[in-house]
Amino acid sequence: MTSRRRHTEPERTPDHKPVVFLHVMKCAGTSVRVGLADGIAGQRDRSNVFELDGTAAKTAAGGTDADNWTFRDALLPYVLDTMRPALVLGHFRYRTRYERLLDDAHFVTVLRDPVDRIVSLYRYRRYKEGIDVPVSVSFDEYLASKRWAQEGHAYVGTFCGKGGLDARSPAAIDAAVANLSRFAVVGFTDHLSDFGQDVAACVGKPVNIPALNASPAPPDTDDIDASSLEVAREVCRPDREVYERVLARTW
Repeated sequence: MTSRRRHTEPERTPDHKPVVFLHVMKCAGTSVRVGLADGIAGQRDRSNVFELDGTAAKTAAGGTDADNWTFRDALLPYVLDTMRPALVLGHFRYRTRYERLLDDAHFVTVLRDPVDRIVSLYRYRRYKEGIDVPVSVSFDEYLASKRWAQEGHAYVGTFCGKGGLDARSPAAIDAAVANLSRFAVVGFTDHLSDFGQDVAACVGKPVNIPALNASPAPPDTDDIDASSLEVAREVCRPDREVYERVLARTW
């Protein structure tokens, strides 16, 4: 269910299934991870929380980005099948073969307006110190690059369930929406309290999402104009369709 429609859902009985948070970058992940861990595991004991170490995952995969994702795709069901943690956190993708896991785990995620997300990601990589992949180009150059333009279909790539699809195609977009419809909770960054309440209804514990992190860009930053935002809207067209359909629950 989505956290914008709690009032239309019947009351659910809390259970002890693990919660699996698939974190899309720049979608309030720091706040959500802390809120879920505190609410589900408790503030003192994290022994029943599995949180992906991104650096260690890259080292273990030992190859390209594709190798890294293949490693993570296999790691997630392995963790659920063998460790049975109360909570799993990390930059994972949903794969079609995970469907068997949906009855035994609460898959949850949070989405952000895709244009806002790509702007935030640009400013994070442009102004944040000490990150692994910084950028120094203008926003227009960022959008024009093959690598970063892929961020316009990050939701499709994360949730469509399999590789080999054109992420800008109707088939891939439809698959992402269909898979998100199977999640226990899909929240939105501008309604994080609703997301916390919906997860709480699943697990029977209070879950409060704090407001953490701020943009590293200087407060008076004015590096993106209206014409650039229009370009960003087109780059983000696939993710905007996913976002808008999930927001409207058109599945």
